[in-house]
Amino acid sequence: MKYMIMMYDNASTRETFFGPDGAELREEMEALMAELAESGEFIGGEGLADPTNTKTIKPVDGVPAITDGPLAEAKEHFGGYLMVECESIDRAAEIARRWPSARFTPLEVRPVMSQDGAEM
Repeated sequence: MKYMIMMYDNASTRETFFGPDGAELREEMEALMAELAESGEFIGGEGLADPTNTKTIKPVDGVPAITDGPLAEAKEHFGGYLMVECESIDRAAEIARRWPSARFTPLEVRPVMSQDGAEM
């Protein structure tokens, strides 16, 4: 089964990872990604360049409207995702728990629907 690990962050956690003192955390992240690639569980993933530079499309009186900002007002922003394929949501949650940013901000694990939609 495929799972998406959704990562949330804020300006402070971005600085923690990508500032001058984040080298150790980035190395830890890269080591975990290498481990997942070797086990065959890593499918892909991306970090977002600027999660605050967002447009949301939502219906207004039945017409799609474009607005500035993320859908929900929150302190954390969707910052990126990791796609894994593993035997259970518990294994995917264990991978998320080991992700370095789990010490600072929330991560969410969700099953990904197969192309045939059999999960529906």
